[in-house]
Amino acid sequence: MKKFKQKMKQNLLKVLALSLVFTTAVACSNDDNPKRNGKTFILVHGAWQASFVWDNVKEQLEKQGHCVIAVELPAHGKDISPIAEATLDNYVAKVKSAMNQQEGKIILVGHSLGGAVITQAAAELPDKTEKVVYIAGFVPFSGESVNSLSALDKQSEISLDVLIASQDFSTVTFANPEINIPKIFCHDATLQQKTLLIQNLKAEPTAPMGTPLQYNTEVFEKTDKYYIYTKQDRAISYGFQQKMAQKAGITKTFIIDASHSPFVSKPKEVAAILQSLTK
Repeated sequence: MKKFKQKMKQNLLKVLALSLVFTTAVACSNDDNPKRNGKTFILVHGAWQASFVWDNVKEQLEKQGHCVIAVELPAHGKDISPIAEATLDNYVAKVKSAMNQQEGKIILVGHSLGGAVITQAAAELPDKTEKVVYIAGFVPFSGESVNSLSALDKQSEISLDVLIASQDFSTVTFANPEINIPKIFCHDATLQQKTLLIQNLKAEPTAPMGTPLQYNTEVFEKTDKYYIYTKQDRAISYGFQQKMAQKAGITKTFIIDASHSPFVSKPKEVAAILQSLTK
């Protein structure tokens, strides 16, 4: 009986975690913001980060009357999903759930790993997608994964030398995060901003990064795409960002002279670019 109760408790926790994956997004309405007459943005963070990194950008866009949803991917930030449920399919499902809760079309914004997530989501929900915007984001073609792309970036400073995998290889994190996180992700940030990223660091699930995307390429080709380059990037090099954008046929581009996390170090510039896409 004791073992039965333990099993039931484990199953209940698993169901609860799965439900949180798909129900934490919030719909925007004009009642939330009397000035709201703008666009709807869904912001998707990258690896080793969480939705909190968008706080300053979100605040500025909301002041302009836009609806802004910062998605928390499973097993990131405050999301309590077990690592086994942190899959690419569940990442995409959470973004699609957020999209379907909003009225009208969405401007999807993805950073780093989040670029792969919004690529798949946009291809699966083209009628809900107005634009996709990559901020130093991966743009995998169908059949490619984040890992297969990142292996081609010879200038990236993310290497086996600075990473530590869990015993079962289900997660990976940074050795000496107090040194490597600022160095690779936000060397141009303030001390307070660097500390924010270090203190909120969580081990990154490995499965989504190794999962190839599978989508209708003809649908994706018709999507209105933009790329924001981060010129001082040490995680995904500026040159490799350019190669991905060119390969994907993205001609509408912007440059921020910033590190891999410009929404932290230069949020006003990021918000200004996103605002310009609403006109």
